[in-house]
Amino acid sequence: MARARSRIIDSSGRRRLTRSEKIGIGSVATLVGVAALGVLAGVLLDRLLDFDDALDAGGEWDEGGGVGTRWQ
Repeated sequence: MARARSRIIDSSGRRRLTRSEKIGIGSVATLVGVAALGVLAGVLLDRLLDFDDALDAGGEWDEGGGVGTRWQ
């Protein structure tokens, strides 16, 4: 017959987390933190840089004709 797992109970009667449970919680917290930093960095870059000019293939340099006149 298999033995039941022993659980560590602290002095207040609560079950303490196992090593695997602590690692799992730490991993989830790390992933959430990295995702939050990525979102924050994306928002800051979006606010600081104006990508409309960088992505505009036509632009003002072609005398206002826009993208359509570049290839005609």
